[in-house]
Amino acid sequence: MLYMLKKLFIFANAKFPRLVSACYSLKQRFFTAANSEKVVNTYSNWVQSNYPKEQDRNKYLEEIAAFKYQPLISVVMPAYNTNIKFLESAISSVLKQFYDNLEFIIVDDASSNDEVRKIIQRASKNDKRIKYKFLDQNLHIAGATNECFAMSTGEFVALLDHDDELWPNALFEVVKLLNEHPDADLIYTDEDKIGEVPNHHFHDYFKPDWNFELLRSINYIVHLSVIRKTLIDEFGGERSEFNGTQNWEFLLRLTRHTNKVYHIPKVVYSWRMHSESTAQSFDSKPYLIKAQERALTDDLTARGYKNFALIRDEVNNGWNTILKPDENPLVSILIPSKNSYKIINRCLESIFEKTTYQNFEVIVIDTGSEDDQVQKLYSKFAKHHSNFKVVEYIQDRFSYAETCNFGAEHANGEHLLMLNNDTEVVTKNYLEQMLGDSCREEVGAVGAMLLYPGQEIIQHAGVLSGAGGVASNAFSTMRLDHDFSISQHTLIFNKREVTAVTAACLMLKKSVFDAVGGFNPEFAVTYNDVDLCLRIRNTGLVNVYNPHVKLIHHESISLGRIKENKRRDLAEYKKAEELFCSRYPDFIKNGDPFLNKNFSRDNPFHELAINR
Repeated sequence: MLYMLKKLFIFANAKFPRLVSACYSLKQRFFTAANSEKVVNTYSNWVQSNYPKEQDRNKYLEEIAAFKYQPLISVVMPAYNTNIKFLESAISSVLKQFYDNLEFIIVDDASSNDEVRKIIQRASKNDKRIKYKFLDQNLHIAGATNECFAMSTGEFVALLDHDDELWPNALFEVVKLLNEHPDADLIYTDEDKIGEVPNHHFHDYFKPDWNFELLRSINYIVHLSVIRKTLIDEFGGERSEFNGTQNWEFLLRLTRHTNKVYHIPKVVYSWRMHSESTAQSFDSKPYLIKAQERALTDDLTARGYKNFALIRDEVNNGWNTILKPDENPLVSILIPSKNSYKIINRCLESIFEKTTYQNFEVIVIDTGSEDDQVQKLYSKFAKHHSNFKVVEYIQDRFSYAETCNFGAEHANGEHLLMLNNDTEVVTKNYLEQMLGDSCREEVGAVGAMLLYPGQEIIQHAGVLSGAGGVASNAFSTMRLDHDFSISQHTLIFNKREVTAVTAACLMLKKSVFDAVGGFNPEFAVTYNDVDLCLRIRNTGLVNVYNPHVKLIHHESISLGRIKENKRRDLAEYKKAEELFCSRYPDFIKNGDPFLNKNFSRDNPFHELAINR
């Protein structure tokens, strides 16, 4: 039913885009308030169901007693002129941890408010796990944190801000993971926010599993972060020259030396939001933006990149790193097409009129056009563009997979761009951006943000396996001006690693394409791109989604709707679906690794599952 409703939407949007957009806008206008209330209520219910209660302590203690590995955890907390009420709550949240093999390191950064020090001294008298130090000179956040590190004797260090709160099970969940993955060097969790009203939780932030591409775009890890102490000792603590974004620089630096990063998909940390907190004014000050740029530049340079550009997304507060290859490799743009004069003409015109990268060739793989107008169109482009050619590939039954494989055999480029004929270029430097990532040794496929006509509604923002059925385009049919959650916003508008991207616009090295055997002909018209990307992942490469590259996609209009064209009947889709499920049972069973376990798998929208 969901699949058929989506197809109905696609058809309506293709035929009546303004009407669909208007209806969607009306729906947003009249139901946003109700939907927002529903989201808040859903998370409130989630908190009530998942926040550990004191009567659960014995259950946790029994499980802790069974842990073979019970390392000492150093919880470190720099403090400076902290609101007394918030400071007391932060301290209390540590001392109430179910897992009690901890030491609590508090360094006061020369607070002018004497009450802060009195609170710390009083707490230490009541609990010997507290170790503190009062600084005579203000060292700022990085310096005070490093003082905490120097006092820590635990195997792992957990970072806590002086006005935030740990949930009672926070360290329990960390040690539980360490018993399953004792090699972990860096562990992070989900989080939410709390205000000045007690027990009011909001702005839930459910994160994907370890995703370096996303970390380079935005510090999505933030809280709670737990780090192996030997890693800190070997590669240094936080750096004062990055104050304001010292935590992000710290994480970027540590992950240059380890990829043993694990994610706990549970909210166990609450970030305090008040008038003076970074949670309230995060990312908004000019000096923070400069510090972020320096941190990214330092990291990219340390990783060996010499030629790059850093573009800040002022609207979404993330960063777009554009890597520039040492040379200008040839890119072969492969476009399967048949007849459909207006469609292919629009696509080709957008390429030749807008593309700023010069070293490319366009190869149309024509699968049997009988339209004289189309043949004349090909002749016109061939006459005016020496980098344009048509190759014929006639089939009894259309196969996108075989058509693209045939086109790749005739490509001269080091990189291939698979492009549907029903797309239009929006971002002029799309080839430069995609090529910068495609050239990286560790990258397989690179995809873009695709929009429906009107550029208001998302068609593709990466692909989710095991969501909304077998596989779905992430966030498809959601409006760009939707009132997104923090999780949704982070994933839509930042470059990140994804399981797969759509072949409607997919770039990869030709060597990678050849190494995995190209598209699998068994997936003739559907799931071929997801299958290709999963096979690429199996070789150890990562697939990247770049929202800063945008194209319009008139999805499927050149082939018609299901049942309107015998080549796309339901039986063929069903067969491909069954084959995909048999080939990738783990993805179907366990879900996409970048879809948080707390989100529903019924749709691709990254929405909190009601029953969790």
